[in-house]
Amino acid sequence: MTSISIDRAPAAVCLDMDGTLVDTERLWDIAVYELAEHLGRPLDDATRERTLGNSLNGFFEILGEYTGRVIEGTELDRLAHRLNSRVTELMRSDMRWRPGAEELLEDLAATGTPVALVTNTTADVAAVPLEFIDRSRFAVVVTGCMVPDPKPAPDPYLLACAGLGVDATSAVAVEDSVTGATSAVAAGCRVLYVPSTEGQPHVIGARTHPTLEGVDASALFALTSGTTVGAAVGESAP
Repeated sequence: MTSISIDRAPAAVCLDMDGTLVDTERLWDIAVYELAEHLGRPLDDATRERTLGNSLNGFFEILGEYTGRVIEGTELDRLAHRLNSRVTELMRSDMRWRPGAEELLEDLAATGTPVALVTNTTADVAAVPLEFIDRSRFAVVVTGCMVPDPKPAPDPYLLACAGLGVDATSAVAVEDSVTGATSAVAAGCRVLYVPSTEGQPHVIGARTHPTLEGVDASALFALTSGTTVGAAVGESAP
């Protein structure tokens, strides 16, 4: 099949944060594994994968099931404070871009594409990566505490698209986890799914791609519209 060049940008783009724009999942790994040790049962990789992209309550529901504890009320507040304090400490000392993320943001700005940040991370923790990324890059920011039903429910993406003034079906979402990609698909977005860890399953309705390197606004449009993309991204549509 011959590749063609597409010079179009999405009506709007919604971007996840952890594992998509910034390489923070490895920092969450440290904090999460330390917390499981504190609770008396070292975390296995399969359970850690289940927690990727989850809200705080979703994370503690999985962790409680794994450790055989009921984590709620003041106990949840105490453990959440411990987890968040540790991960923000790590973020302040070792923040990095995910491959291609900074360049994509620069191209979206150059094309005038409206951009929203959509994360399950709570506002207090998200403030640290947002200092690094630059909050002014986003017309809308949706954090995990802004909706009653966070990812994998569609609510965060629906709220972001409403804030951008676009229908979700005309927006492209970029995600790195099953939880996040499921949320964006459920909202009706076209979804580029770039797993941040190996072994994550495909998500029905999302386009899986190995990296954001070489992905600009027009390639993002092409990858998620089913149109063949040129050599810039090195992959053709199915």
